[in-house]
Amino acid sequence: MMTSEPHRTDTTDGLAALTPQLERVAELLGVKSVLVMRSEPDSMVVAATAGEATKHYTVGAAGKKAGADDSRVPLYCERIVDTNDDLFVRDSRTDQTFAGNEDEKEFGLHNYLGLAVHDPAGNVVGTVCVLDDNARDYSEEQRRELEQLRGAVENVVSRDDTALG
Repeated sequence: MMTSEPHRTDTTDGLAALTPQLERVAELLGVKSVLVMRSEPDSMVVAATAGEATKHYTVGAAGKKAGADDSRVPLYCERIVDTNDDLFVRDSRTDQTFAGNEDEKEFGLHNYLGLAVHDPAGNVVGTVCVLDDNARDYSEEQRRELEQLRGAVENVVSRDDTALG
């Protein structure tokens, strides 16, 4: 009988020092996935991944942005990059904007909390986010954990503009 391989945290070389913090956030928040994403003009690219869903989200994997295509459901992270606002989606299945999004349909992850990652000039260069398969809320303490992760990522990016890949 084969056993499934345990999930494995992975990052770009530039974010490797954040591995313990990524794992701590996954454990403390009890989520399926913790991600650091890099924004490209037409896609969002995984720069770091922790939690059970690392099997779905591998470093370098990319999700195509909806962009101006109104027939497509936007990616959660795409919305953050476009607006520079935090995003919380309790349950995308009942959300007018995000129902049927890629993470929900492909991986069953319909709960999302994400924050923008900025470079030293204040430009949004990516996101830190968590995804789960349960409709749920996050406490102030849990939100602070994600904010601390964002601060750590921004600190790395301020020293190494290639850290996100």
